[in-house]
Amino acid sequence: MATILNSRLAKLRAIVIDDMRSMRENIRGQLGQLGIDQVDQAATPDDALKLILSKRYDVIVCDYNLNKQTNGQQLLEYLRSQGILPPTAMFFMVTAESSYGSVASAAEFQPDAYLVKPLTGGRIADRIERLLDKQQALNPITERLRKKDKTGAVAECETVQKQHPKWIVDILRIKGSTLLELGQVEEARAVYEQALAMRHDLVWAQLGIARCDQLSGKPAAAHALIEQILSKNTQFIAAYDLLAQLTEAEGKDQQALDALKKSYDVIPSARRSRLVGDAAYRTGDLLQARNAFAQAISHTQGSLTAQASDALSLAQIHVDLHEAAKALEVLNVAVSTHQDDPHFAAGQAAIAAQAFAQLNDLRSAQAAFESAKALNGDARPDQQTLTLAKAAFAAGLLEEGVRIMSKAIKADHENVRLVTSARKVLSDTGNAALIQSVVEDAISESALIVDQATQLMRDGQFDASLAKLEEAMNATPENTGILLAAAQLHLLWMSQKGLDRDYVVRVNGYLAKLDTLMPNNERVAKMYRFLRETLVKASREV
Repeated sequence: MATILNSRLAKLRAIVIDDMRSMRENIRGQLGQLGIDQVDQAATPDDALKLILSKRYDVIVCDYNLNKQTNGQQLLEYLRSQGILPPTAMFFMVTAESSYGSVASAAEFQPDAYLVKPLTGGRIADRIERLLDKQQALNPITERLRKKDKTGAVAECETVQKQHPKWIVDILRIKGSTLLELGQVEEARAVYEQALAMRHDLVWAQLGIARCDQLSGKPAAAHALIEQILSKNTQFIAAYDLLAQLTEAEGKDQQALDALKKSYDVIPSARRSRLVGDAAYRTGDLLQARNAFAQAISHTQGSLTAQASDALSLAQIHVDLHEAAKALEVLNVAVSTHQDDPHFAAGQAAIAAQAFAQLNDLRSAQAAFESAKALNGDARPDQQTLTLAKAAFAAGLLEEGVRIMSKAIKADHENVRLVTSARKVLSDTGNAALIQSVVEDAISESALIVDQATQLMRDGQFDASLAKLEEAMNATPENTGILLAAAQLHLLWMSQKGLDRDYVVRVNGYLAKLDTLMPNNERVAKMYRFLRETLVKASREV
């Protein structure tokens, strides 16, 4: 067995991340004894990130305590959230604290295994061998997922489950989440119930059922199940996240903020700070938002994991608190770190315009706005677009601000956060009287296009209906309301006229884009179900 194991391990490339040279050398030696002789070393998170970006590693052994700015958990979080690690990479977290795993296992980005010091080659080998066995068994599923073939992945789950029942829990977890992504809510529910029948303490399966309730339009049931989960496990991060989603959707922003603050208490990371900061900003709690983004910057200070959005958010909050000089100071400090980031440059100029206006330097404010406008280009409507509109209002360019905001709303009139933020920008800049004429009218104009297209469809004028929606999509290609209407229009046509392969391709394209723009959305899930039902009905009639 040892020979077979060493033969497998000899093909692997590893990296050891530890700030202590003696520990790096020790682990490198143990890996070498197992047959892994391609081993790189990194003393800091930045050194590790540079190597991981330049090479493909199969095994990453990382100490939890790295430096004051970034620990091993935060590095893992960054690597996974940015999609830097390949799915097959094995990430081992090394810690001297045997209790650490019970806390960190609550995080949404988890290592493949925790290794408690002192390490031994045998324990490392056992973990690697088990993970390689699992990877090999689940490879048909992961290959389907890699190719974005989610339906095929679900089918492979059933095949692999019969061939490798040892990994049934992992298979059910993948199958359940993939079914949810496909919008097959009741099928996913059945998978989660199957998992709980095997082991009643599988928290991820309990949370999966709560997600099913959410997507089925049963928020009260989802709430009750989440509260039940948290009453038994107050450190389960994903439960707080789902609770925040539910309460925000209900317009209960303060409750959403409270849920995210509790999640930060469990895992105090830069990402958690950002979530708290965004939620606090939406509720109008600027002091809480300022503290949260200052924490995010502190978590990543001097590291490659630093994100420009943290500095921009903090600077904007200083402006909103009428602390213009502090806003400019934050931007000036951040320039050296993010000077090559075009998004930072555009945001920096827009926020600087507002700060200069507060300091009564209108010439500098207008010059900064023009720079921001040029840098922003045709970016998709988001918070940065609204920041640009806010800069225009601050610089005294009312018509320009109205034009920018109106265009952003028309481009994505069903984006609740965007619309809410737009109303807030107008109120904050003393233009609350324009909310009706700018925001509400822009929403009405976009909604009217959908209504007209729907009416044309009802009147049997499919081509005219499609032409109206295609014209709107050409003007606003990421308008979620228009995309949903286009998908529905094609599905209605096929439900009445029969299967059309070209239309199926179009609908899949619309829904794929919607999945990116509004992940885990209930309406998108219903569209997927409608598509499946349409295909089943059409196939029966053939």
